[in-house]
Amino acid sequence: PHLGAPPAEAEDAAASMAADTIREFLESGTIRNSVNFPATSLPNRPENSIRLAVVTQNKPGMLAHISEAFAKSGLNIQQQINQSRGNVAYNVIDVDTSGHGVVDFKAVQEEITMLDGVLSSRVIYGVPGTGYAK
Repeated sequence: PHLGAPPAEAEDAAASMAADTIREFLESGTIRNSVNFPATSLPNRPENSIRLAVVTQNKPGMLAHISEAFAKSGLNIQQQINQSRGNVAYNVIDVDTSGHGVVDFKAVQEEITMLDGVLSSRVIYGVPGTGYAK
């Protein structure tokens, strides 16, 4: 986009905007200005929760399967958002971890990631760098 500034200032502004966009995605799961993912933003993560981002095929029943995996593990979803674009759906889910250890969450994350139609998952808060991808 044209930023209405001299070329050097426009380059700096565009680079800053790109860096902010990537930082927001890594820190909170927020997606903006993407050509192949839907714009998505969830309020701040509640205390004592872990945020999980799940990329799925955009087909009926995916949210039900994901919710069922949490329910079977005794984990409560505090808030979530599901946005889709074309064949892809992007889900950001905050799960209450009160009374649960990392091992409990790791198992349910693996179960969700292995569901038919799930493309990948990523823990955004909790244990940094934890994640599964098919």
